Amino acid sequence: MKQMKYPYELKKQVVELFFEGESVPELTKRFSIKSRRRIYDWVAIVREHGYTALEYGVPKTTNEKDRETSDLKKENARLKLENEYLKKVLDLRRG
Repeated sequence: MKQMKYPYELKKQVVELFFEGESVPELTKRFSIKSRRRIYDWVAIVREHGYTALEYGVPKTTNEKDRETSDLKKENARLKLENEYLKKVLDLRRG
């Protein structure tokens, strides 16, 4: 099943209307949103991270950043070794 992508402006409008007191069933019907859960998720995101997170995504946690940094360091070390290996192969062919 393909997940529906909603534009930022629609998400923002729906969350603002929710904060103004409109009910989730009303909002799902009015904006043709398939899942009530989606609106509750948007509201939770805005409460925790602000409206920009609706547009750009929730900021990564420190653990995710650390894991990504670690992965990049491992890849960098692997590429350095690969580069050194290829340099030695070239030297052997020349020499």
